[in-house]
Amino acid sequence: MQQLTARTTFVTIGIVLLCASAVLYVTDRYGAANRVVAVVAPLQSLTGSKQLVENPSDAYRVWKSAGFTGRTVLFISDRWESFDPGELIPAQLFRAYPLQLYNTAKLLEDDHLNGTTFVYVASMNKIIRTIVALLPEDEVKRLADTARKSKFYKISDRGVWLSRQGVSRWYTTGSKFSRVEEPVLLYVGASYFKKYEPSELYRQLIQSGQRTDCLILCNERGKDTVTPREIAKLAEFGRLVGVAVGG
Repeated sequence: MQQLTARTTFVTIGIVLLCASAVLYVTDRYGAANRVVAVVAPLQSLTGSKQLVENPSDAYRVWKSAGFTGRTVLFISDRWESFDPGELIPAQLFRAYPLQLYNTAKLLEDDHLNGTTFVYVASMNKIIRTIVALLPEDEVKRLADTARKSKFYKISDRGVWLSRQGVSRWYTTGSKFSRVEEPVLLYVGASYFKKYEPSELYRQLIQSGQRTDCLILCNERGKDTVTPREIAKLAEFGRLVGVAVGG
């Protein structure tokens, strides 16, 4: 009887994993087939959208106004900030009648858009479907430890893959980054330059051959790891990629 129970449990787990993989694959393929892309070019010859913004929420507004959908974002910053999306859902959703109907994606955009949530809000509003985060080595190691507590993850010498809220996430470092085959929405935060030099990141991105149609440099004003030094380095990186930055 115990052997039968164990076998049944094993089969059930296998079915759950298979179904989860199938859902993720179908979601990714659907997003790829329906993505909106502008003029694509390698970083060194990009003539499309290149903007400097003050806050991460401004990056979200750029993506939305451009009409991007179903995209992959290449997120470059000093850390990946996690939060519990459940804490953002209003308690009224769980109250008895009369029910109030909410558009959750719109609610998050209107009431909870900030430097921590902007990528999540973009995924909820179908702007992005996949996240590739290029982070410092110690941050990737921290995320590897966190991933081990999840059901669906893979850890290799090139980084950490994780699926959360139906969105595929890949965490890696600049030295291990390899090109995403499709063009990306490229976001570079000033905090990344606390540990790395602009010329180093520029070289890594050029060598990867990564293509993009939207580059956003973000000063990340108010972030505790950003000082005028990091903002100046972001401006230096901007000059390397042809973004006019004052000062």
